[in-house]
Amino acid sequence: MKQIISYLALTFVILLSAAGCSDWLEVKPYDQMAEDDLLSSQDGFKKLLNGIYIDLNKDELYGQTLTVEMVEIMAGSYLIGTDQQTWSNYIDLNNRNFTSQYWRNRLDKTWNKAYALILNCNTLLENMNAHRDVFTGNNYNLIRGEALALRALLHFDMFRLFGPVYKLTPEKKSIPYATSTTLQVQELLSGTEVMRRVIEDLTEAETLLKDDPIVSANNHLMSHSTMGDNFLQYRTLRLNYYAVQALLARAYHYIAAYEGDGQDEYKSKAREYAEGIISIAPQHFPFVDKANILGTPRNIDRIFATEVIFGLTNVKRNLLFKNNNDPNHSPQPVLRMDPALLEAPYFGGGTEYGGSTDDYRYIANWRKSGNDYYFYKYADITDTGIIENTIVPMIRLGEMYLILADLYEETEERPLMAQWANRLREHRGVEPMNEATYAPRFLNYEIVRELYGEGQIFFFYKRNYSSILTVFEAPSQFMRASEKLYVVPLPDTETENRQ
Repeated sequence: MKQIISYLALTFVILLSAAGCSDWLEVKPYDQMAEDDLLSSQDGFKKLLNGIYIDLNKDELYGQTLTVEMVEIMAGSYLIGTDQQTWSNYIDLNNRNFTSQYWRNRLDKTWNKAYALILNCNTLLENMNAHRDVFTGNNYNLIRGEALALRALLHFDMFRLFGPVYKLTPEKKSIPYATSTTLQVQELLSGTEVMRRVIEDLTEAETLLKDDPIVSANNHLMSHSTMGDNFLQYRTLRLNYYAVQALLARAYHYIAAYEGDGQDEYKSKAREYAEGIISIAPQHFPFVDKANILGTPRNIDRIFATEVIFGLTNVKRNLLFKNNNDPNHSPQPVLRMDPALLEAPYFGGGTEYGGSTDDYRYIANWRKSGNDYYFYKYADITDTGIIENTIVPMIRLGEMYLILADLYEETEERPLMAQWANRLREHRGVEPMNEATYAPRFLNYEIVRELYGEGQIFFFYKRNYSSILTVFEAPSQFMRASEKLYVVPLPDTETENRQ
């Protein structure tokens, strides 16, 4: 808890130290505002909220750990070498050895940073109620809605990482759900209670954000002008109305894995929200123009920016590439896919596995050098100053199709699984797969193609309690599903607080 308090204090001091070149975050600098003003003026509340978004980009969270590195290694996305001197920490992670000092420290930092930002959300929410009169227009609803959604997002990801396999033991104790600014140790809640609160916060946020400017905008990403309130622009870089609905689809999909009371309702809710996003996508989140993939090799749209429902803006995004996937990275190991996996089920194998080198996701994100392939999603494009070069996707349109496909499990439902997967493949430049022979393993391949490097693959596998394909040879080799594979132990700082 002491470490969380330190994180909290630091966040208040440096809320916008890294945000100078992002117009959408421009509000009065912290050093021009007294602390009382920060929590009693509209600009102060905007500043605190913006600071939370900025801190999501820290390495402990989505600036590395929960996107392109730790959780991606846990999903089997990278070929981990055997040389102890080079790969030792990653070998431990691959083997789920969380007892090493390195990983205990890493997990502590991720947990503490997440809960520090949750405390900041709660500070904002509590003080808003005491100063409602300072807000103009619809800003009270927008700020409160985004803060609730951020609190839900952070709890949900801590639960998906440290919580039990919901499909097996949803009632098992998991994590605390912090809804106040108290620094007392909170009780560990069951998985069902954590998810009830996640959905409750997201549902309230959805109501508050119903008049979000994104609803009436045609081009949300570029809806920026030199006049007016920047807070109301670039809504895809905030937890906007549709992003909250997409998170509700993700949350209901996750709990629908448990075959118990409420499963049919949760599946129905997940379908409702996912299909709702798909229905408005042509106006708000259109599929990437293939000309931006095939016709612009220097400024290729690697993240399919128009499809991002919510993304962080990280002015140092190139470090995700430089520190993890750059073939010239030294002295640390370069994270890359096993060539045999890339060349067979994921981007080869023809109609048998659904892979193709014509796939936009291959063309945009992969380069071959010698016998190896390198992942370029987060590498700088030529025009480094444009906002698309800063975006780290947090939830995208393609995931809605994958959620809908994944809701069909029984053999007789698999043609419906294939139909949703094929609707996505239609926009990726590849042929549809045979609906009669479609199987969950093919959907897993599609999940990897669509979400690689975004931190979601591991959570899809955990949701389904799937084995993880690691080597594509005869016979194929898997990391077999087990609780050890999917359940990360609570950090030392949290367990020590409970002793």
